[in-house]
Amino acid sequence: MQHDGLAAQGAAAPAPLAPFLLPQPERLALPDGAVQVWRLDDAQVDPACTRLAHTLAADERARALAYRHARHRNGYIARRGLLRWLVGGYLHCRPEALRFIVSAYGKPVLQWPQARLAFSVSHTDGLALLAFARDCRLGVDVERRAGGVKVADVPGFGRGIFSAQEAQVLARARLSAEALLSIWTRKEALLKALGTGLSADPTAYTTEDDWRRGAGHWQASRDGIPMSGWTCLDLDAGAGFRAALAVSLPDASVTWHRC
Repeated sequence: MQHDGLAAQGAAAPAPLAPFLLPQPERLALPDGAVQVWRLDDAQVDPACTRLAHTLAADERARALAYRHARHRNGYIARRGLLRWLVGGYLHCRPEALRFIVSAYGKPVLQWPQARLAFSVSHTDGLALLAFARDCRLGVDVERRAGGVKVADVPGFGRGIFSAQEAQVLARARLSAEALLSIWTRKEALLKALGTGLSADPTAYTTEDDWRRGAGHWQASRDGIPMSGWTCLDLDAGAGFRAALAVSLPDASVTWHRC
């Protein structure tokens, strides 16, 4: 099924569709204190386009058609369509009836219906993550690991973004790409949750391991003052990726989901 020429466009012959079963909206539930992270792999993009392109609003369709490459266009359609489907399910309304606006920092914001639902979307080559929670601030970030890349190969990288403490951690790690991605995804997730992106002063915030809460946990501070009441986690998105999540909920329960 094609919708305004948007669904799964591409010059190459289509690959066999990966299994893609959308969750039934009436079965979606998001308890208070819970964070649900949905995974969309590249193999699911084409079937997602076919199933969900009709849910996009006119401005979203125009944005999709503005992409020069079919791969980027299809990825946008799949992510936005799945976002609409999941938000519609959580809020018990039709996905095509939702209205989004874009914040001054480029983040999609739900304009109608007004709800207590928080969401964050991040994507990189091969994977997209969509996170949802209620009554909180929420941010997620995912990046692909790049084999063989060294921070030292990019002079000045991270300047104006990493705090002095984070720069010291990176230096002790001998500027390794893994240490860089760890700090980068954490900082991105935190700034997304705060709603400012890189427009604020990123160096005012520091992210660091929180061994008191166990491996995979991290904590954040601003100007040296700990930010209490947050759950900050590294997410296991697979061997090829690094991901992190920040949510202004204490002891949040985080679960993975996929179509």
